[in-house]
Amino acid sequence: MKKIYLLASLITASMIILTGCAQLRSQKKPLEPLEAFTPQKLDSESQNVEYVPKIESFVIILDASASMRDEYTGTVNKGHSKFDVAKDILMRMNNTLPEMDINSALVTFGHGFLKHLNNTNVVYGLTKHSRSLLENELNGAVIPQGCSPAGNAIKDANNLLLTSGGQNAVILVSDGELLYGSPLEKAQNLREMYGDRVCLYTIFVGNTVEGAEELRELVREVNCGFSVTADEIASGNDMADFVKKVFLNEIPKKVTDIDSDGDGVPDKYDECPDTPKGAIVDSRGCWVVKGVTFDYKKWDIKERFNSNLNNIVNVLQNSPDMHIRIEGHTDNIGSLKYNIGLSQKRAQAVKNYLVGKGIQESRISTAGYGFKKPIASNDTEEGRSLNRRAEIVPIK
Repeated sequence: MKKIYLLASLITASMIILTGCAQLRSQKKPLEPLEAFTPQKLDSESQNVEYVPKIESFVIILDASASMRDEYTGTVNKGHSKFDVAKDILMRMNNTLPEMDINSALVTFGHGFLKHLNNTNVVYGLTKHSRSLLENELNGAVIPQGCSPAGNAIKDANNLLLTSGGQNAVILVSDGELLYGSPLEKAQNLREMYGDRVCLYTIFVGNTVEGAEELRELVREVNCGFSVTADEIASGNDMADFVKKVFLNEIPKKVTDIDSDGDGVPDKYDECPDTPKGAIVDSRGCWVVKGVTFDYKKWDIKERFNSNLNNIVNVLQNSPDMHIRIEGHTDNIGSLKYNIGLSQKRAQAVKNYLVGKGIQESRISTAGYGFKKPIASNDTEEGRSLNRRAEIVPIK
């Protein structure tokens, strides 16, 4: 009789667990790999602003409960499990976030029926953030199963942030289904403990209107932050916008510091904008055959200048769709007609060298300007030497 009673008790307990928590569900094997993602660069070199961290620390809370095994019916990575979509969104965020001196922590909740129902897992506590650390832990995240004690995970975040004295962020990624552990109360505790020093950001990776509203309500309780869906921040531009809002402050660069084409010459002084990456420029920011000047009335290229010409070869090989115009120039000794012809021969000599190195002839045109475009005074030998030159102009 006791055995029968014990068996009945076990069955009853199992029914309570299965009805109170998300049940284990079968997951179809994805037919295609996760979508490729190209992050937008937010490093200072590629922007007209400088980015500095607006927070000292952030804690990621990842829903690893059984309901996250269901297929995601949204747009990004549709058909994959919600858990895989959630991890992918965090990977996109991680790859977009610039390397900077901030701390991060990772907490998961939902770890099976054989463990305590309120169990959460602090995967790692606050430590200096690195892309590789978060990526490795996300790749090794447990299989989603069990219930959804989101409130306990928010409490974990509360405790983890006790050692952080500055501005902080908590990022909760979930489907919003069957959350328990008093998440609203724990969100209120977060606000009472830290005030405006902590903001909550929720990323909805779910299929129900109720789940999305559950996450929005948590944000309202903290009174700082916002809620988005995975689809809303999936693209490179949208994810960059999310990262900037959560993590970064923008400081405009001084006008004199802005260098749009990255050639080392600020825009204010750059006479030749849009120079291709890797090209050698002069003080004006113009792509020149560096160090290659011509003797008086000569157009032959000296062997000692070959390494400088090879820079042009490398740039063109790295940009196979680029076409260029080689412009030849002279000093002002002699007639204009004579110098036009001489400058054309100098441009052609450079073209011949590039073609000899395997660059398609159709990608290169030439022009000779004689002494019409000096860059130095023709009153001195030094100035005349600088004017006997060849320049490279990209053609779009």
